[in-house]
Amino acid sequence: MLSGGQQQRLALARALVMEPALLLLDEPLSNLDAKLREKMRFELKRLQRELRITTVYVTHDQSEALALSHEIAVMNEGRIQQIGSPRDIYERPFNQFVADFVGTSNFIEGTVLRPASTQDGGCDVVRTEIGDVTVSAVHELRLDERVALSVRPEDVELSEARPVGDNVWEGRVEQKVFLGEAVDFQVKVGGRMLLSRRHPTLRTKVGETIFVQLNPHKCVAIKVA
Repeated sequence: MLSGGQQQRLALARALVMEPALLLLDEPLSNLDAKLREKMRFELKRLQRELRITTVYVTHDQSEALALSHEIAVMNEGRIQQIGSPRDIYERPFNQFVADFVGTSNFIEGTVLRPASTQDGGCDVVRTEIGDVTVSAVHELRLDERVALSVRPEDVELSEARPVGDNVWEGRVEQKVFLGEAVDFQVKVGGRMLLSRRHPTLRTKVGETIFVQLNPHKCVAIKVA
């Protein structure tokens, strides 16, 4: 007789009434619809903070992991790839698997042209198919080392007028998808396609010219294994 959300609340209440020292939640929101899942995230976060119970939360939903955790362990084939805060995992992934698994990312392969030094503010320069890109690195890089640049779609800036600064290229809008709160653009720069997520106020049409800018501190250089 109970709805899915009510069943989940009841199961959680049964676990909490015993006042456990450790709470294990294994895919607790997997059978809920999108709106109820979002509501339950807030409820779980509130309960965890109020009751102060250490909680191990197992999930394949990256957004749940980022929203509910203080610390995340990303695993691949039984091995931990990275442990860190949600922000560190998302913004400073140690390797390409972590960057690709947690969220969506553009990957641009290249070769280190100039390693970081105090003269250039601690940034590296990587030669890629779209041009020379000023980046930040998770690890110290060496000259001529092969790397993959990870750039999140929300960090691919788009504008109809050429902006001032580094890492600016002219591109063409190939496709765009309206999502309501955002618009996903596929922009072709040279022979490379980049995904950008922008505010709906940007109304550049498919086929039109647009300028792409990548913030050096949002371009994470990862060593290619």
